Amino acid sequence: MFLHGAQNLLGWFYGLGFEHAMAVMTTQLGMPKIVGVLIIMTQFCGGIALMLGAYVRIAAAAVILVMLASFGVLNYDNGFLTTWSGKQLSPGVEFQLLALAVAANIMMFGAGRWSVDRALESPRSRISRERAAREAELTVQPPSHL
Repeated sequence: MFLHGAQNLLGWFYGLGFEHAMAVMTTQLGMPKIVGVLIIMTQFCGGIALMLGAYVRIAAAAVILVMLASFGVLNYDNGFLTTWSGKQLSPGVEFQLLALAVAANIMMFGAGRWSVDRALESPRSRISRERAAREAELTVQPPSHL
């Protein structure tokens, strides 16, 4: 997400830059300007947040919304795979599906051990989370007939 956001916001990695990306979104795709700005900022800031592990559930929810919206806006008549041969006019849906799967996983399980979210977690909530995990392990009993 960060790379696409950097292309659209800053023009990095052979991207269009903010003005041209906004022109494409507003004129060719027919989006309101605020939607285009939200998409670009979600890609850029959400990508940074996901890399750092900060506010990951919020960032993942925003990524899910952007990816779901892309299905309605972009033309995916060429199927599943994205090819780089230049023969295909529009990309496939594989990137969007991958981003949806990763973001859904992050929404369910949250940030990892070395994330900013985990570092900012209060000791009280950390203790209660660890206690709940221990209690869940204790409550799982094997069937009595074994």
